[in-house]
Amino acid sequence: MSAIMLKKAGILCKKGWTELERRHNFFYIQAARGVAVLLVMLFHASQTGQHYFGYNYLGISEMGRSGAYTFFFALTGYLMFTLYREQFGRTELFGTFLLKRFYRIYPLYWIIMAAVVPVYFLVPSFGFGYERNPRVIFESMLLWPQAQAPILGVAWSLTYVVWFYLMFSLVFLLKEKTVAAVYSGWLTIIVLNAVGWIRVKDGLLEQFLVNEAHLEFFAGMLVAYLVCKRPLGRSLWWIAGGGAVYAMLWVLRYEQAGLRYTDLLHTFGSALVLVGVTTWKGPAYRWLKPLALCGNASYSILLASLPMMSVTFKLARAAHAVERIGPALTVTLCFLSGLLLCLAVYRWVEKPLNALTKKAVQARSRKAQETCPGTM
Repeated sequence: MSAIMLKKAGILCKKGWTELERRHNFFYIQAARGVAVLLVMLFHASQTGQHYFGYNYLGISEMGRSGAYTFFFALTGYLMFTLYREQFGRTELFGTFLLKRFYRIYPLYWIIMAAVVPVYFLVPSFGFGYERNPRVIFESMLLWPQAQAPILGVAWSLTYVVWFYLMFSLVFLLKEKTVAAVYSGWLTIIVLNAVGWIRVKDGLLEQFLVNEAHLEFFAGMLVAYLVCKRPLGRSLWWIAGGGAVYAMLWVLRYEQAGLRYTDLLHTFGSALVLVGVTTWKGPAYRWLKPLALCGNASYSILLASLPMMSVTFKLARAAHAVERIGPALTVTLCFLSGLLLCLAVYRWVEKPLNALTKKAVQARSRKAQETCPGTM
């Protein structure tokens, strides 16, 4: 791919970036994504270990979320802005964009849901009861915002991703100034509500729309804009600064329950890491390849990690593993075996599925070109 093509695609932002550097840059993005998804899974493993064995693995089971989701949200915003910046205003791409996003999220999610939902009917004691409610099942399948967690708990994040994609699609339909005004007004309301200067109605959808999580996507878009506009050197310092923010927040949350504005502070840390990762021009170190592999498989890991670890923890309990090898090693083995199962889902389910959906998108694009040859 030539430098001109990369620039037209919105991927080549800085003068002097070669294809090789872009490939290494993407490698580091995937490695960072791998770190984030492993953190999410690690926190889930600790909480599951607490549930099954009463063991607080690494002392993090009561901390809730790791904050790594903020990095995923920020990275999503970064990638969308970077990939589509040069295509804003092209109305003919609106449908193709949404189709790509639909194929990226729903097919694999529906497959995992098809495997999980019947379990709650066969073994009701595994759930809380609402998992068998037809309305909850339907809304979970659509990734519609709900009062309780979706049936597949980690899918709460996908409801925000889907909404961001819908809002981002406006860049293809409206003029940039109009889109900027819509975004600015919406984000202003979110910030004012977060600091308590205004109070939005306590309805489910209203509260969803003003949730601070939406800011994280736009933080990623801001990083993409800044990276393209001006040189931001010393990548390692940016990464170290973001990592320090995360470490400090974990310590504070461990010592002080109910720490305020943690999502916003995690977003700040994620933005710093994102700046460093996306401007890094070093070699693709071999020791990072396993992390890059986890980054490639991050969607499968996110969706399948809880079901897979539920299986591994149940097997460990049935085998009395804690009595034989101790709780720490038991949780570690359950975590690693669950990770291997998630990688198998990526290899044997997600990758073939992505290949099929890619063909469907390409077929639609060819049909659109044949119908409107002057638009491409």
